[in-house]
Amino acid sequence: MTRQANWFANDLDEIPRRVAEELEAAAIKPGRPLLAVDADEVLVHFARHFGAWLESLGYAFRLTEYRLDTAIRGPRGEALTRAEIQPLVWDFIEAETRRQPAVDGAAETLARLSREAQVVVVTNAPAKVRACRVANLAGLGMDYPVVMNEGGKGRALRWLADRAAAPLAFVDDSADQHASVARHAAEAARVHLVGCETLRPIVGRAESADHHVEDWRAAEETIRRALGL
Repeated sequence: MTRQANWFANDLDEIPRRVAEELEAAAIKPGRPLLAVDADEVLVHFARHFGAWLESLGYAFRLTEYRLDTAIRGPRGEALTRAEIQPLVWDFIEAETRRQPAVDGAAETLARLSREAQVVVVTNAPAKVRACRVANLAGLGMDYPVVMNEGGKGRALRWLADRAAAPLAFVDDSADQHASVARHAAEAARVHLVGCETLRPIVGRAESADHHVEDWRAAEETIRRALGL
């Protein structure tokens, strides 16, 4: 979601071994169109859910910019340090990843697209909550291969593009990730989608994306054109 919670969008020199193994396990079939899609703020809500969780603990949460360290206030209205915020983020991820609510239209749209294209979820959530992420998505009707990426997603998309050897589309809310994919897999149709309405004006425009949409209805039309469906 944010630069702090994006789990480092900086490009790595190579794909980590664990990520490579998960890409291989996704069993991508050559010659069939492929859709690679992010999870947080694209398939499931992060900021909205995180805010409600914080408020249940007595904290205040108000996003005014694309970062967490200015958004959280303590029970007495005091600003929190990064050292105080990071444990809250990790506690939320470990406790709530399995319960994140779906973005409107995501499951239904992927179900339709998956009849004609392959779908793989490429998420930068921490690897230790992989089982929670998989269970959450499956419980929401989005039971697709999941790759717990590290750093920029460009190298993972390069791997997927080479394996599929077919039209490829990529959906993410992060401008940094669109830039990474533009560097390493420029042929991918890059679709910028932020599923949370209140977050869209804060996130702003991803300049490296090819397409900018506000919801999954518009995303489906764009993805179909990009994949030739």
